[in-house]
Amino acid sequence: MDIDVGAYIGDLLYEFDSVAVAGLGGFVTGYKPAFADQVQGELHPPAKNLQFNSNLVMDDGLLAQYIRDKHQISLSEAQKAVTDYVQSVQEAINRREIVVLPKVGRLYKDYEQNLQFLADGTNFNTDSYGLPIVHFYPVSRADRASVKQATAAPKAPRVPQPGFRAFLSRIFGNGMAGIIAFVALVAVVAVYFLFFHNRSSSESALQTPPSSRVNVSPSTVPADSLGEDDDLLIEDSYIGENDGAADFSEAPDSEAPTTAPGQRYFIISLGVFGNEKNVENLIKKVYEAGYEPYTEKVGKNTRVGIQKAYNSASEIEATLKDVLKKGLANEPKVVKR
Repeated sequence: MDIDVGAYIGDLLYEFDSVAVAGLGGFVTGYKPAFADQVQGELHPPAKNLQFNSNLVMDDGLLAQYIRDKHQISLSEAQKAVTDYVQSVQEAINRREIVVLPKVGRLYKDYEQNLQFLADGTNFNTDSYGLPIVHFYPVSRADRASVKQATAAPKAPRVPQPGFRAFLSRIFGNGMAGIIAFVALVAVVAVYFLFFHNRSSSESALQTPPSSRVNVSPSTVPADSLGEDDDLLIEDSYIGENDGAADFSEAPDSEAPTTAPGQRYFIISLGVFGNEKNVENLIKKVYEAGYEPYTEKVGKNTRVGIQKAYNSASEIEATLKDVLKKGLANEPKVVKR
């Protein structure tokens, strides 16, 4: 009889907080409250955190009893099926293979030969079962200024202006004519000395340059006298030198995502492309693989990668293995964590 023992572990986690498998370890769940992801704009319902404890090797009997009731077999046959399954899992892990438990996660060994577990993200909380992830967007509200009706100001009464004749009679009647004539004479003399007398002096000075200025080297322009255009010219002379180079040591500038408080993200670079069609195809593959795509402009090219939250370095290693397994990239690289 073909019994899929690994598939029954996920069924038991809906009813029990922990399921221990003899010789393998225990799967323990804990309550995880609802939270809002400000970066992705998502509201997650309450769930259960799933962790694997390799020290819980004592059998609690839940898995064998569930198999006995499911397939109507004896308890000894169910226990033998569990033992055979654990043995096959241990052999696969020792061969550096990744063991997939449906709805539960993946078991594998890292480079230090430590058993690692990567949860699938299934919500085993029956109280919130069926609640989807809600996407939300900020609502922009413009301030509405109260409209005030402007009251029309009363027009000032028009003051009658005196005529030109009245103006002349007032000036000459008060003895202003002599003062105006004197001011005009002073203005004419000043204009003569400013324009005609200085012009003749400057022409004579141009004809005989001073000997002290012959063969004098031009003064050096001080650095602080350069204008804004000079600075722009100096900066433009370096534009375009490193446009094609991909700088993997720096994070993306504006599409860089702002992480939520207490949450860490890492970015895996899958490649840099100049063809937009290749960029779109790779982004589509990333979506189909169940990851969140990440793009960044690098000069005239586009870097395509994966952005994912993590709690430990083992999750980064697991993601790199999964990327290689799904054929998303030949040499994926972690460019930010």
